[in-house]
Amino acid sequence: MAYITQIRYCHRPIHWNRKTVLDVSYNDKAFSLWTAAAGAEKGVEVSPASIQLDRQQASVLLAYLQDFLENTAQNHT
Repeated sequence: MAYITQIRYCHRPIHWNRKTVLDVSYNDKAFSLWTAAAGAEKGVEVSPASIQLDRQQASVLLAYLQDFLENTAQNHT
């Protein structure tokens, strides 16, 4: 489990070719994400790409997600 201390935006190309599952859990100190191995749509096998966010980093991620959702909505109207 990686504890994220900084979230930054980059311009890397985004590619995917298989679906998978994301599990989330949280308590009063951390928000955790676990991804299943690519192609594991039932989430049987956990991938090493699992992270934990504190409230500050969760707020940064939320801002990026809000921007993503707002830009997507504008592009589809």
